[in-house]
Amino acid sequence: MNERYANHYRVLGIRPGTSWKELRKAYKSLVNIWHPDRFQQNIEQRKLAEEKTKEITQSYKELAEYYKKFGELPGLPKVAETSTAEDIAPQDVPETHPVPDVQEAQTPAAGSAPPQRHEKRWSKLEARTMAVTALAGFVYFVWQILPWDRSDIPPQAKKQAEQAADAPIDENSNRREPVPEKYFTYGSSLGEVYAIQGVPTKTEHDIWYYGKSKVYFAKGKVLRWEDSPDNPLRVILAAAENDKLNTMFFSEGSSKEKVLAVQGAPDRDAESVWDYGASRVYFENNRVKGWDESPFNPLRVRR
Repeated sequence: MNERYANHYRVLGIRPGTSWKELRKAYKSLVNIWHPDRFQQNIEQRKLAEEKTKEITQSYKELAEYYKKFGELPGLPKVAETSTAEDIAPQDVPETHPVPDVQEAQTPAAGSAPPQRHEKRWSKLEARTMAVTALAGFVYFVWQILPWDRSDIPPQAKKQAEQAADAPIDENSNRREPVPEKYFTYGSSLGEVYAIQGVPTKTEHDIWYYGKSKVYFAKGKVLRWEDSPDNPLRVILAAAENDKLNTMFFSEGSSKEKVLAVQGAPDRDAESVWDYGASRVYFENNRVKGWDESPFNPLRVRR
């Protein structure tokens, strides 16, 4: 097992050779602990949480890919046949010996052999075990001591995190079922954007940054976005699946979400102008300001 996978185990706070079920459980637990929404009032803690979430997610992803390819997780490193069980047992703690009294060490009994000094050398496995123990203690401190309200995580975000950990991997097969691609659109929630686009590189009030791209929110729903080709967003101009709006007509003052539900995706989106063939719909502050209708491409507007 190379050092990269060993580091992933340390990040997730589990031992090499653990089961896939335990790995998923550890991942979900850490995502809940380090969710950035818990740190809305403290910018420094929120930045730390965002970095930890990225690190945890990357470690889980690479271990999951290994499991997908080989049908098992990276195990314990191979040892020589002369090694004892004490050398490889991850739960063993290095044995300590009492320090002899200085005077006794300087004045050995007559006829006895002079005392020999034995230096305790820790193996790499023991050092890793101690590192995992320290990480577990830190996670316990974060979870139990710091004054966080565990109910702060939006239910939708928590549900999406659990769904990510429960990705459809067949434990009896090395092949993974293809997962359909998902997109967000106007009206999508914070949790949906988080689950589809991932952790933002920066947040500022109601704006989430993904590199050069931006997603704007209003009352927890996607209002609009700015998509950069350097950092493409997983967006689609389509009405939400659970949209219950009146899909008969739109009129002046209707939202972009309503126009999508009624008229469908435009042929061209220029933020303040949507083209439907030779017809056009004009927006101001994401609300319908007016339109130009061609008889060749009629609009479903209420006149």
